[in-house]
Amino acid sequence: MKINVLLLSVVFFSGCASQPEKKSVSLNSIEYSELTYVDAEKIDKVVVKNAEAFKQFNKVILFATQFDKLKLTEETDKKLAYNWSESTWEEMDEICQHLDDLAQKIFREGDEFVPVKRGGDDVLAIQFTLVSFMPYSQRHKDAGMDTVGIQSNNSGIGLITVRGVLANAKSGELVAVIEDTMEVNSRTASMGNLASIQDSSNKAAQNLAWRTAFRHFLGNLHNELTTLKYAQIAQQQ
Repeated sequence: MKINVLLLSVVFFSGCASQPEKKSVSLNSIEYSELTYVDAEKIDKVVVKNAEAFKQFNKVILFATQFDKLKLTEETDKKLAYNWSESTWEEMDEICQHLDDLAQKIFREGDEFVPVKRGGDDVLAIQFTLVSFMPYSQRHKDAGMDTVGIQSNNSGIGLITVRGVLANAKSGELVAVIEDTMEVNSRTASMGNLASIQDSSNKAAQNLAWRTAFRHFLGNLHNELTTLKYAQIAQQQ
């Protein structure tokens, strides 16, 4: 009997320990809009229609990333703008695929929002779109070699802005819109030998840089969504 009680106690306290910490989230009203800004910690912009709606979602459907709305910023160097405007569908799709693959991985390994294939009342649908890009260097096919070489560009690839539209997967009702701008640079890849990879002029380094940026973004997003799910929503300002 004592053993059973002990086991139940362990299960009970383990379950309590696994619950995410509840944080207070402040909402800021937007004039003439039913949407509100969330004071997010790690995502640049988060606007929600109903913050309480996040509490019902346990699963997520992740749709393929789109790039049809992608524009180069006005500040982009003319030569770089011309270079990136020559990108093929296959090249851009490869970049988007990095985001899609990492999204599946990070949400699958997270404690909340397990990826599924079908919609439901407890399923959050997310559609990512690349919307803005300011390149610092040329595409790898023009800047250097297709494999690891010695040519280097320490400034990185550029700044990319990703927008995400979040909706109820069953009803299609809008839940939130997020937007984040991140530096794409393989220098921040990891500790150890990989930290010395600063070459943005070859395919291996550029792929590493894209994946590093997207992994960081998705980890932050997952944390923000988890916070919203368990948050105590403060009064709108």
